[in-house]
Amino acid sequence: MHTREIPEHILDQLLVSVVFYEAELTLEHSEPGTTAVLGDSFGSVFTWLWRENPAKATVMMADFVAELRFYHHNANRALGLEEVLRGLPACLRGVSADEVRAMQEQLRNDVPQYVSLDETGKMT
Repeated sequence: MHTREIPEHILDQLLVSVVFYEAELTLEHSEPGTTAVLGDSFGSVFTWLWRENPAKATVMMADFVAELRFYHHNANRALGLEEVLRGLPACLRGVSADEVRAMQEQLRNDVPQYVSLDETGKMT
C-alpha cells in the first residue's frame, strides 16, 4: 500500500469531510432510539486514526456525535454517544473484540470532554 505524508491542517479538513459525509449516511439509515448505523468508510478511517493517534480519533468521534445531534441539517437528538458506540463494532474491520471494547471504554470516558453529555450519555 502506498502511503504519503499529509500536513496536519489538511488531515483535519479531510476528517471534517468524512464526519459530515458519514453523518449524512448515518442519519439517513438509523432509526431514533436504536443502534446507529455507521458506514464502512467511517470504520476504516476511524480504525486507522485510532491506531495512529487515539486522541485525534476521540475528537473525530466527538465531532461526529455533535454533527449527528446538532449541526447537520437533519440532526437527530435521539442519536447519542451510546447509540454510536453500539454501532461501532459493525463498521470496524480487522479489529479484535478486545480492541473494540477498549475503544468504546475510552470513548465513553473521553468524548464528554469535547461534547456536553448528560448522565445518560446523551448530549444536552
